[in-house]
Amino acid sequence: MNSTTVLDQLDRDIVAALQVNGRAGWRRIAAALDVPERTVAARGAELLRTRHVRMTALTLLPHGGVLDSSIISVRCATGMNRVTGAAAADRAGSVFAYLTTGETDCVFEQLNARSKSLNMLLDEIPGLPGAASIESSTVLRLYKATHEWLPPILAPEQVESLRDDPHPGVPGGAAELQPLSREELEIARVLADDGRASLEELARATALSTASVRRRLAHLQERGRLFIRAVVEPAALGFSVEATLRIRTLPGRTEAVAKSLTQVPEVRYLAFTTGRYQLFVDIACVDHTALADFLMRADWTADAMETETSIVLKALKRSGVKMD
Repeated sequence: MNSTTVLDQLDRDIVAALQVNGRAGWRRIAAALDVPERTVAARGAELLRTRHVRMTALTLLPHGGVLDSSIISVRCATGMNRVTGAAAADRAGSVFAYLTTGETDCVFEQLNARSKSLNMLLDEIPGLPGAASIESSTVLRLYKATHEWLPPILAPEQVESLRDDPHPGVPGGAAELQPLSREELEIARVLADDGRASLEELARATALSTASVRRRLAHLQERGRLFIRAVVEPAALGFSVEATLRIRTLPGRTEAVAKSLTQVPEVRYLAFTTGRYQLFVDIACVDHTALADFLMRADWTADAMETETSIVLKALKRSGVKMD
């Protein structure tokens, strides 16, 4: 369904390196790829200029509160899919928004403070233009977020050479997040526009020293409050078929299925949710044959009672960034 042009091998390698470490310098990426730094710098700059890859930062509840994450599935009135999807993508707290085939026409992830969940679910979401019916599922546990997706492009030793110290995942729903300081809010704002903004740029924006900015940024990441993301269409990396899955598991086997799925490189997002289906999955495959092979794998399907699969027709938003 996706007509995005596939990047050449070197460009795919550079994007994959940015997915491992979005703030790695071109010299470090060049060393990992064993390619001249000048070549990597020129190619990388062009990828960013043409927006084949966009570097951003996702900040969780900058003003504090208890984090709630919901998967919202919408059935649209006839001919209103694009309108409804655009409205979902326009929402400040939506992380991704897809137009899909199957029982659901539009699906999106919504982050918000729990204190605002009631109004959101009862008033705001049902008021989306073109929405005929809505089903919401609360994310109880996030096994894999899209910023953790590392497509099987680089060798393991290349990935390790690019990694910094590991940072914690997204805080769970019971976590009480404190408001960010003025300086932290400014760091988050600048990095949302350009995830590779230099420490000097961040220092000018915050009126802090570069050493202070470095410490503040590291602290935000260590607390799981800010995630640097390389936003790219999977099709540009050779994964032309993206799909969402809702999986209903056998009683007591949800954790086993989830652990099997986290080992699948093509799985981009995996959450344990409320509702009839226990697991929500976003997966990107090279073609329909690869998707069919995945759907028939015995390692996880043996414990699945029911699976609903929808093809992603168009991504309107990824990692909080509206797509062209």
